[in-house]
Amino acid sequence: MNFQAKALAAALLAGTATLAAAQASSVTIFGVLDVGVQRIKNGSKTLNLESIDGLQTSRIGFRGQENLGDGLTASFHLEGAIGPDVGSGGDWRRRATVSLASKDAGELRLGRDYTPTFWNISKFNAFGTNGVGAASNLVYGFDGASSTAKTVIRSDNSVGYFLPDGLGGAYGQAMVAAGEGSTGRYVGARLGWAGNGLDVALGVSETTNTAAGDKFKVVNLGGSYTLGALKLLGLVHNSKQTTREQKNVVIGAHYAVGSGIVRASFVNAHSRNSANGEDYTGKMFALGYVHNLSKRTSLYTTFSQVNNSKTGRFLIPGGSAIALGDDSRGIEAGIYHSF
Repeated sequence: MNFQAKALAAALLAGTATLAAAQASSVTIFGVLDVGVQRIKNGSKTLNLESIDGLQTSRIGFRGQENLGDGLTASFHLEGAIGPDVGSGGDWRRRATVSLASKDAGELRLGRDYTPTFWNISKFNAFGTNGVGAASNLVYGFDGASSTAKTVIRSDNSVGYFLPDGLGGAYGQAMVAAGEGSTGRYVGARLGWAGNGLDVALGVSETTNTAAGDKFKVVNLGGSYTLGALKLLGLVHNSKQTTREQKNVVIGAHYAVGSGIVRASFVNAHSRNSANGEDYTGKMFALGYVHNLSKRTSLYTTFSQVNNSKTGRFLIPGGSAIALGDDSRGIEAGIYHSF
């Protein structure tokens, strides 16, 4: 083989190796834009606004994966919220993780990520955690807020583990996070099973508040059952911190109609504080419809009503503050598009 032939062969081999490497790894850009209009009445005050995130949170992100061979992969995920109504955004606070995953051993994930107990709140509610019908309006922490803990939804500085697929329908997540800065030390886990239309999961967590040294504890149990066009959802959720405790019960349903889905939900919240004798309740009813124009584009509308006891203060976020015992009402319509 002469010199030119050897050079050509080397170039072809190099090109083949480069192509194989390119096929073994990938990077994807993804996102959601969700903008609508909203009318919220809290007590006697009404607010009209252009809203965002009625169906899902607007976001942009990058994720990539490299095949390391022998069933092992490395991956990253960077995701940040954006405000399409005003063009805001630019950080990666939704998720920023790097991980190693084995087909047989599961996934080890490090960075800022969703906590195990959050997934039950999100997955087993008819409206998820977005819009005027979101059960999280009454479930998050206390009074629909995150209490003094910053780990109701996500945790910084986390080390997480996910069970592998192929365990007969069982799935699970465990997470620990160092108490760096003001986040607080976090320990949590979630274990579930899915199969034959049924999905059920138990979640537990404890956050040690670094500012006060107290503990924010969460226990929740959620489930769903799909039978043809009907999907039933339910959640029992309990939050505790020092003298405060909040108990939530959520039931809901999805019903597929042609290209759309009718959604309905009822949320009951009971909050107590033994330190000052507070004891009040709130109930939220929500009804909505999502019309899918395609796999990536949808139109939606939702109506919800919050009724408080005499000293209750639950409300639909985004409007004015309410006096104790006032009711809250919201209606919205919007456009969702993913890419």
